[in-house]
Amino acid sequence: MVKITYAPWKEIVIHEIIEYTSDELIHTQAIGVPTGGIGKPMLWAEGVLFNRAIMPMSPEMIKEGLEGRVHFAGVLWAKMPQFRNFVEIKETKVRIPVVDVTANELFSELVKWLKKTAKSV
Repeated sequence: MVKITYAPWKEIVIHEIIEYTSDELIHTQAIGVPTGGIGKPMLWAEGVLFNRAIMPMSPEMIKEGLEGRVHFAGVLWAKMPQFRNFVEIKETKVRIPVVDVTANELFSELVKWLKKTAKSV
């Protein structure tokens, strides 16, 4: 019999937060994408469009992870009340996929914190 242990994250450490308008954030995802192309997916939960950059793996980051802390080098976010599967930049026809991660507890808590706290940081 195999023992299975669930160890959810205990803490998120964010090193940089940048709030954009939804149009600005979508345009950042389209940089370098050819006309008519598809950009990297963005995440959405509870009225917030966002993306995060995970810190590069190092012995220190591995140790932090094993202790239950995940480090995001940065979180880019914008309010976007309605979920859409794709957002499109009209001028270039670049489409950015959007993934609804509301069911993910980590991201749901992150979004709640951003909406409540991020402007005062």
